[in-house]
Amino acid sequence: MKKTITVSLERRSYKILLGENTLTGLPGLIKDTLIGSDACVITTANILALHGKKLITTLEGACESVLVLTVPDTEKSKNAVLALKLIEKITRFDKKKKLFLVAFGGGVVGDLTGFIAAIYKRGVPYIQIPTTLLAQIDSSIGGKTAIDTTCGKNLVGAFYQPRFIISDTTLLKSLPGSQILAGLSEAVKYALIKDTELYAFLKKYHQKVLKKDTRALYFLITRCAAIKAKVVSQDEFDKTGIRMALNFGHTFGHAIEAASRFKTSHGEAVSLGMVCACRLSEKLGLLGHKACSDAIGLIKKMGMPTVIRKVKAQALIKALAYDKKFIGKSNRFVLLERIGRTKIVENVPKNLINEAVNETLK
Repeated sequence: MKKTITVSLERRSYKILLGENTLTGLPGLIKDTLIGSDACVITTANILALHGKKLITTLEGACESVLVLTVPDTEKSKNAVLALKLIEKITRFDKKKKLFLVAFGGGVVGDLTGFIAAIYKRGVPYIQIPTTLLAQIDSSIGGKTAIDTTCGKNLVGAFYQPRFIISDTTLLKSLPGSQILAGLSEAVKYALIKDTELYAFLKKYHQKVLKKDTRALYFLITRCAAIKAKVVSQDEFDKTGIRMALNFGHTFGHAIEAASRFKTSHGEAVSLGMVCACRLSEKLGLLGHKACSDAIGLIKKMGMPTVIRKVKAQALIKALAYDKKFIGKSNRFVLLERIGRTKIVENVPKNLINEAVNETLK
């Protein structure tokens, strides 16, 4: 099972090659896109041990030289100091070469590599080869690249599109259950904001996804990737409000990550952020009580967290203030009107935000 999805951005358009053993298509895509002859792979030690031999052998058959750089497998790797250290190593490798970067890993590796590609020499080509369900569903697509600051997540970044994405579903077979759950959190997001059929699929077949059933994974990833590609094609730079819908659960989620000093994983934070957003939607009279309870119930049924632990309400509310989507003193949230439909709401009363947070805290 293989599929090609196109992110349509005129001259910046690119393909997502998705399915089993799609990594075999890498040499052809390198040749067709003319991205360069010298590859610098950024990955983690764990991914390198699991899948590095397959990738490096493929690259060595298609490139003149290959450099592999590893980073710690943690959100804390998305920092300016590490980015500059990697750039120094890339600079020494890059002499008289036609360089392109390869993000080989999950969301952290993808964000960091894309950010470096955007700023090194004012932009060099890069490709995404995501190795987690979350990255194949969401973070590898759309060109949002970033690093974190001590104040919050993804506050320094750029829109910079990859030249192509290879989502090889066979790479997911080695994922632990926690990583599958992290990806499911983003899948639930897509279902809640855009796709009632996907919502029904998750209610019925989420156990197959958790067991890494080939057909279930393929359906889930292609469905979510197609939604993301369409939204990005319509609103690449997040200017019209169309792409902002993808931030459902992320306003609260990023604040939870920051308030926990990134001890809460992104997938867990998004799950908790969606719970807060559903409750806030109900408090504002947008979402019915039954729909709110059903959505939170699905999140809980899948085994994802619905209670915020070891984070103080005050720290979470403070972290919310640094959200990129807020304008001046005006807050701004992506909320639900019903399953499959969102609404962007500004100037939400602080007491309702506090209530939604406190009801989710333990």
